[in-house]
Amino acid sequence: MRLSTVLHQLSLPARRTLDHQRSPWTSLWRQPVSMAMRMPWPVFFLAMTLIYLAEVLIFALAFQLDAGHVEADGAMGLPASGIFALQNLFSASFQSARVDSPFTLGLAAAQRIVGILTTAMVTGLFFLRFTQVDSPLRFSRQLCLSSWPCGHLSCRFVTADPSYWLKVSYTMALFVDEEIEPGLWQRRVHPLPLLNPSTPQLHVTAVLTHPLTPESPLVQLGLDAIARGSGALMVLVEGSDEVTGSSLLQVHHYRIEDILQGRAFADLVSTDSRGRRLVALEALDRTVPIT
Repeated sequence: MRLSTVLHQLSLPARRTLDHQRSPWTSLWRQPVSMAMRMPWPVFFLAMTLIYLAEVLIFALAFQLDAGHVEADGAMGLPASGIFALQNLFSASFQSARVDSPFTLGLAAAQRIVGILTTAMVTGLFFLRFTQVDSPLRFSRQLCLSSWPCGHLSCRFVTADPSYWLKVSYTMALFVDEEIEPGLWQRRVHPLPLLNPSTPQLHVTAVLTHPLTPESPLVQLGLDAIARGSGALMVLVEGSDEVTGSSLLQVHHYRIEDILQGRAFADLVSTDSRGRRLVALEALDRTVPIT
């Protein structure tokens, strides 16, 4: 792929799709820490390397303004100012280089301070990346509605992570635009109560079910009215990691068009010849008709 093509793709606005529920790192220019945390590892290493190279280049050009007062041994045809900027950033002393003007001495001190701050920042980012806990849940593509208007609305998710989530809470909410007065629209949030709003532990898979009672916002508003109001369903799962105790949070978005009426999820759990229970992760989106 040509470099011009790659640069053109990176310059395009990031697209958010329902299959990728998190903002891509390329769209987080105003949040540099979040951007660095979501970068692929090769891109992260390249970005940190470029930061150090940029510092060496900037201070080398600054030292070149007063090159007559910088005494250092050049190497590989590089100017003394570049060698001095490089060793001043990465070494504990000036070694064989000497400066004999207040301007150059001030630049050298400023570079050391910038270098210390840069090293602290890079170390912190590496620490955050190594200690972050990311247990992505894979949600079903559709929701299943057993019957209308007195059935149950369900979604489910799986994870291949062998660890557990502890003290887990589940939330389902309906977002819909409502015309509160002629010509004035307001996005309203309606909580959808679940049969099991929390569990002490989560492992591999779970099903979230909202009963369609007369008090349900889905029943009161109606699916057609919700569709006209650009309705959407949001599922939120919160918990903590069993090893580190770190907070875990994942949000998934469904459209009203993702609801399958008259269907239920097929069983994910099977038993092998030894009597062990197995979870078929590939059957996440498999549904069966309600008979």
